[in-house]
Amino acid sequence: MTKEERRIKGQKIWAGVKRDKRLYFMLILPVLYYLIFWLYPLYFLQIAFKDYKPFIGVSKSEWVGFEHFITFFSSPYFGRVLKNTLMISLYGIVFQFPAAIILALLFNEVKNKLFVKVTQTIVYMPHFISTVVVAGMLTTFLSPSTGFVNQLIVKLGGEPIYFLAESQYFRAIYTIMGIWHNVGFSSIVFIAALQGIDQQLYEAARIDGAGRMAQIRYITI
Repeated sequence: MTKEERRIKGQKIWAGVKRDKRLYFMLILPVLYYLIFWLYPLYFLQIAFKDYKPFIGVSKSEWVGFEHFITFFSSPYFGRVLKNTLMISLYGIVFQFPAAIILALLFNEVKNKLFVKVTQTIVYMPHFISTVVVAGMLTTFLSPSTGFVNQLIVKLGGEPIYFLAESQYFRAIYTIMGIWHNVGFSSIVFIAALQGIDQQLYEAARIDGAGRMAQIRYITI
């Protein structure tokens, strides 16, 4: 490509930019978002390979290579940490993911619009509560002395349980907390998908004699 051809091509590109300047202006915020919150944090991944000291910063901290990884993999807790991570992920797939679908199906079947709106607002709200606040609420609810869960157990004739001090309860508590915190917001995607189903399919199914459960099974799901 000659110098003259490059100049002409540059003029065409610049003319297109000036013509669509409003569209390019609209791109500024999305581009800044990805630069600040996605690309810029990648720079700090090098902390994993450095003896990071906050007072001297990332760039001046000493490189230690894979030392931290070797320490972690050789730790006696590595097996336990790996097992818990895999099990918690499995619980999320088995319980939390279907919970969002089931909730969306329930909302889709209820015909009282006011009830649906009120219920949706209630189940969506926990998603907007800080995780720190949720953890504090959980600690309060499960307290062996003042938590309402243990108070209910005592009234039913049982003994208080130190839920947060017993390792066997951790995975179940974590999964239940995740469901309560996120299931409402996660169901939005499925509700939107259900709203897009052609209603004529349901009408045709009713004409053919399909009951409500059959419609849910063969059309909705």
